[in-house]
Amino acid sequence: MIVVGLNVMKWHRAIPIFCVLILLSVATAGCTASLNPPYIQFNASPSTAGTPAGINAQGTTNGTAHMLAVEQLGNNSYTGAVSDVVVYTQPGTGHVFVETEPVTGVDFQETARTAVTVAAARAHVNSNQRDFEFVVSVPKGVDEVDGPSAGLPMTIATYSAIMKKPVNQSVYSTGTIDSSGTVGDVGGVYWKAEAAAQSGARVILVPYNETVVSTTSPLETNPVGGVNLQSQLSHDGYNVTVVGVKNVDQALPYYFI
Repeated sequence: MIVVGLNVMKWHRAIPIFCVLILLSVATAGCTASLNPPYIQFNASPSTAGTPAGINAQGTTNGTAHMLAVEQLGNNSYTGAVSDVVVYTQPGTGHVFVETEPVTGVDFQETARTAVTVAAARAHVNSNQRDFEFVVSVPKGVDEVDGPSAGLPMTIATYSAIMKKPVNQSVYSTGTIDSSGTVGDVGGVYWKAEAAAQSGARVILVPYNETVVSTTSPLETNPVGGVNLQSQLSHDGYNVTVVGVKNVDQALPYYFI
């Protein structure tokens, strides 16, 4: 179902999947055939994914945050992947736009609107007086993105754009977001954290309940007999700090000085 050559991924279009990127074809408590899992789906073709382009409109600012993903390889093995979300904002009337290359699905679009609501509330601005555009920078070959699992980094990027504050690029995160700002569980946390560490992360924020993770199945969000993520990454030779966060308010201090 997946062809991987470095960062080139081919995803089965009929199945939604993982926390920023993962393909899953079986139903579980965390991912079912209802097409509403806490995961993000990337569908790829031989085309080249779009990359963010600057907007020259007066008053436009932007913010960027890292998104984390999991790719399913052969022989029931997995690997992590890193992409970025860029959010542009300018004075407007409350529109939320999502770039169409790569194509984004309904879950991603709904998450973008939630991210705007949550970030605007923390920035104490009226989101109806601004417009927002979300652009996803993904590995070459990915042409479709869907799912809510990048909610936390999407909210951080939106807050960065509104406040005109640069994000600490050594901080990586994963987690869904709801309208109250609560960070929800996702799948594949170990592989995502490993990819973040390999990309230079110094701090990795994960959902509060997922500091103990599975290293065998990305489907398990609350595994029995899982391993401590901090200990496992240290054992694997990575110098990173893992922090479990309950909401976006706990995440903001790690991203902004």
